[in-house]
Amino acid sequence: MIRILFLVILALLVNCGPSEGEFGWATTQDENKSILERELYMVTDFKMTRVNLIFAPSDTIHYIYTFSRHPGEGVEFVVTLEKESMGFVEIDLKKKMLEAETSSLKDRFVRLSPGKYRLQVAYDEEVIDSIEFDVLPEEGYSFESPDIDKDREEKDDIIKYSR
Repeated sequence: MIRILFLVILALLVNCGPSEGEFGWATTQDENKSILERELYMVTDFKMTRVNLIFAPSDTIHYIYTFSRHPGEGVEFVVTLEKESMGFVEIDLKKKMLEAETSSLKDRFVRLSPGKYRLQVAYDEEVIDSIEFDVLPEEGYSFESPDIDKDREEKDDIIKYSR
């Protein structure tokens, strides 16, 4: 009986899958680079953070996901990018292997349209980590609307308040 209890406790303590990790971010401006320069350029300096993730549509967004514990060689992960549109909708799905020299997952996104995004890392059909970020328009958000000036000039109250 004690042996069975010991084996059950040991089984609960051993984690079979990969552990959570940290996301790192970097951006580059690739508009004036040739295709060869864009493909050969390697980002090596990432800011490891989960907060205040705001990017511009012109940014090339590079990410790295480092594991807190090495998950092993030959382990395949699925990385999905989802955009919020009445719930999150999957827009990109990639199968990724760990990079041998860094034991991490790396990739980039180019020319994302403004909106809210969620990046998820999954292993064996189970999401092990996810993070959300925003892509804001180049001009930013504003509470002012171009119709506000028209509303001030409008004499007809029905048209003025129906906009």
